[in-house]
Amino acid sequence: MKVLFVFIVPSGGVNTLNRLRHQALLPAGIYSHFLYFREGSGSSDFAPGIPVFYASEPPAVRHILDYYSFDCIVVTSFFLQMALFRQLGFAKPIIYEIQGFGSPEQARRNLSEAIPFVNEYADAILYPGTPVIGALLEELYPFNPKFSFANPFDPRAFDRSSFAYPPAPPLDYSPLVWIGRLEDNKNWRDFLLIGAEVIKRKPGVRLWMFSDPALAEPGEAEQLAIWTQGLGLGHYIFHHHNVANSLMPYYYDLVASSGGVLCMTSKSEGAPYVALEALSSGCPIVTSNSDGVSSAILDGTTGLYYSHGDISGAADRVMRLMTERKLRNSLVETGKKHVRSEFSMENYAARFSGMLLTLGARPC
Repeated sequence: MKVLFVFIVPSGGVNTLNRLRHQALLPAGIYSHFLYFREGSGSSDFAPGIPVFYASEPPAVRHILDYYSFDCIVVTSFFLQMALFRQLGFAKPIIYEIQGFGSPEQARRNLSEAIPFVNEYADAILYPGTPVIGALLEELYPFNPKFSFANPFDPRAFDRSSFAYPPAPPLDYSPLVWIGRLEDNKNWRDFLLIGAEVIKRKPGVRLWMFSDPALAEPGEAEQLAIWTQGLGLGHYIFHHHNVANSLMPYYYDLVASSGGVLCMTSKSEGAPYVALEALSSGCPIVTSNSDGVSSAILDGTTGLYYSHGDISGAADRVMRLMTERKLRNSLVETGKKHVRSEFSMENYAARFSGMLLTLGARPC
């Protein structure tokens, strides 16, 4: 069985998802291929032997479809592209997959705009169980077949015992970490405000920001520089750009061993891999209540929540995790167990295979 997964550019969470599902689906006899319309910072993340294509012109896409004879196509997030595959003669199942649509308002707008395309070109909708998306789909797509199950995750890759290199010695300061795109929904502004408040209380803290400048919304990098200067954080911030996902276990482990904390400030999330990766690495988390994050972060059990806009409250929770060792260790250990029990490569393969069977996808 051959499945083509389609996305615009290899970067961020979808790129992590694609690499993991190739690994998860292979034992089930499903051979994943990936089509991106252009190259990006994650182009080098794929292991040799994984079929990855970069094409956007119809003749090039047609050649890929004709040569490989896929049994199903999964188009992620960008609904306009579904029409292209039907126009090129692909008659087998097309699944429209939703992975993160920003704020509830943005999600409603995008899903409303997608209605004519999904109804005409897609055989089903797939999403990773995010509550806001689920409610919108029931409202806007009451009669479309819908499938919902957790994205695959392999916690072994983030376990210190599996490192191919010796762990780094702890830092002489505690990092407060943010990971994401420079855009309004990821809410980097609140992270800077929270960081500034934490530094007032614990001057030795440093802020780490992981991002891909190529994916920043126009003007956001300039605003980041202005906010950094205005808050007097210039000497406290370290920027990490385009860090390969394979190197992130090293950074998570370093943050964990140095008494640091991951701070997630998004206004709305799909099913963020950042939370799963950090939990598997023993890195404690303070997060806003951003919908999809609830599958990984259970308040007071695997992490701590704060209310949107409550900068002081967020700083309080960060300080608790930096100073209360018993609480920190409890959340870390429970978080690791939660990821192992609730997120499984095998379960993803079984659910995905069942979806294909329901839709009548058959190998040639």
